[in-house]
Amino acid sequence: MIKQALRIALVGNPNIGKSSLFNKLTGLYQKVGNFSGVTIEKKQGTFQHKGLRFEIIDLPGSYSLVPKSPDESVVFRQLTEIKQKPDVVLVVADASNLARNLLIFSQLADLGIPCCLALNMVDVAEKKGVRVNVEDLETRLGCPVVAINARNGNGIDELKSRISEARVSNFHLFDLVHALEVKGEVPFTYSEWLDWAVNGKRLNQESHLLIQKWLKDRELEPGLAFAKETVYRHKALRILEERVTLVEPKTKEIGYRFDRIALHPIGGFALMIMALMLVFEAIFKLAEIPMEFIEMGMASLRSGLDTIIPGGWLKLMLLDGILPGIEGVIIFVPQIAILFTLIGLMEESGYMARVMVLLDSGMKKLGLSGRAVVPLVSGVACAVPAILSTRSMSSSRERLIAIFVTPMMSCSARLPVFTLLIAMLVPATASWGPFSLQGLTLFALYLIGLLGAVVTAFILDRFLMKKEKTPFVLEIPPYQMPHWKNVWISVFQKSSEFVLQAGKIILAISIILWFMSSFGPGDSMDRAEKFSREEASVSGMSSEETENFISANRLEVSYAGRAGRFLEPAIKPLGFDWKIGVALITSFAAREVFVGTMSVLYASGNEGEPQYLRERMLQARNPDTGKPVFTSATVASLLVFYIFAMQCMSTLAVSYRETGSFKWPFLQLIYMTGLAFVASLLVYQVFA
Repeated sequence: MIKQALRIALVGNPNIGKSSLFNKLTGLYQKVGNFSGVTIEKKQGTFQHKGLRFEIIDLPGSYSLVPKSPDESVVFRQLTEIKQKPDVVLVVADASNLARNLLIFSQLADLGIPCCLALNMVDVAEKKGVRVNVEDLETRLGCPVVAINARNGNGIDELKSRISEARVSNFHLFDLVHALEVKGEVPFTYSEWLDWAVNGKRLNQESHLLIQKWLKDRELEPGLAFAKETVYRHKALRILEERVTLVEPKTKEIGYRFDRIALHPIGGFALMIMALMLVFEAIFKLAEIPMEFIEMGMASLRSGLDTIIPGGWLKLMLLDGILPGIEGVIIFVPQIAILFTLIGLMEESGYMARVMVLLDSGMKKLGLSGRAVVPLVSGVACAVPAILSTRSMSSSRERLIAIFVTPMMSCSARLPVFTLLIAMLVPATASWGPFSLQGLTLFALYLIGLLGAVVTAFILDRFLMKKEKTPFVLEIPPYQMPHWKNVWISVFQKSSEFVLQAGKIILAISIILWFMSSFGPGDSMDRAEKFSREEASVSGMSSEETENFISANRLEVSYAGRAGRFLEPAIKPLGFDWKIGVALITSFAAREVFVGTMSVLYASGNEGEPQYLRERMLQARNPDTGKPVFTSATVASLLVFYIFAMQCMSTLAVSYRETGSFKWPFLQLIYMTGLAFVASLLVYQVFA
């Protein structure tokens, strides 16, 4: 029988393996949402051990309970407010840097919160010559201490067994920290002191005035007082660290020598570019077989449904509307999964942190804050969580710049659009040395997006009010062999989220598109069909040519055709026709909807596979000129448009939520759409 769940909060500094431990404890039994009242990612999960059920929440990384960012404010509220307060706090610490990692532990001890300490990366510490006496540390702290390796699972079973033994630590520093004035006692509790620093006048008036008087008598500002307190805590924790660790001198590790290349201003950039080129090459090469398998499976499904479903508009909606639209996204899941896998491997190995540091040093010269590197790199996956990650920035100015430019990074939603158009523009057999030209083209598109973000940040840096820039702080983890389970969980979650979110939008838009392309005002569709049959008869067209001719003319007079015709004069200078106009409108919901829209507009019957879609698009002719609609100039223009265009309602919504104003998302929409229009116009006019 499972007993009542024990609520656990997972706490620790950033980049010390907290997420790995969370994944190891919960596996796939986890969900992602937002903390109440804020748009900061909230990961929760469950696990069972020896008849006990545990509910665990992974709190944002924090160095202290005194918050300097929205992320750290969430940690403080979650640990101190009665309604959200956990039963146990599981503190994760880096064994090679105890003093810094135990700062937040010492604050929890002074607040009287039951704790259990997971001493992570003990193996890494030993490689550095640092050995921790775990038994001695547990005795001194007075609460369970378990040595673990969150990546490979060593010590996890023992940790599960001992979490329920968590208790309030007897290692209290606040009695000593009172010795900012050593001679006397401070006339308030640490909980009141901490609460006052975070929430100001939320305390009762008596305590509030008492703290203010105490600070005034000692001529201390609140910020200075906490700075002194932190310095004192570090000194005391350094003494503890020296007593429980043995440090043996070690020769420089291979990773240290490799960093001389990885972080070199020239060699590091060359290495980064090579790594990214391999990533985009793999996206094309490794995804070929699973994409072909999906094509065959969808074709078989469509053929089977065609034989068993009776005729009627429901059948047409399913076969010509829903399935082609959904297939337009599902077919790209292998590529998206590969992208997330490779990014995950770079993060797990420790190389991604080096990329961030490397980009930081170069971008600062162009006015882009170093802290913005994290959301920019995250933006390659999705702009929405990337924008949410800017909450860790303490400077409102640099956060605003990061929010504005992050959508210019080519996210995974653009990948289906890019791969479809690149396949139309660049032959699959073309190569440059060991690299295919398709992979190099994809890499170039991502690079153009990065350059656009950098230049835009440079412009914003010149127009926004000047303020002191805060330094970019990132703890560089040691190089490690990636752990596949952690990568798999991350890939599964992100790919599933992509499919489910895109699927909802595509399902709705596919039905709307099918209706708009299958119906028109009055009897316009019937008249178009009658006219087309007469013309086909006179011209001696075959039955297949006749049906295609009828479909084209019916589509032109449909609601979708009329909407595209209305937009066509504005986009004609870019080389776009009315069908592309329809796709531009629908893809504002989500960029990847472009592929589903083109599948609906160009594919029919059981031939909705990407290969057939590309052929239909390449065979399309302008009825006025008889020339191909999708020339090289048109495809290149479309690619450039989708690099820069703000084609995502969700991104605008989260920008509004994070800035608290319609001003910035409106400026994003105007700026990025205008930039996309001008860039596409130049490309088309030059190459047409």
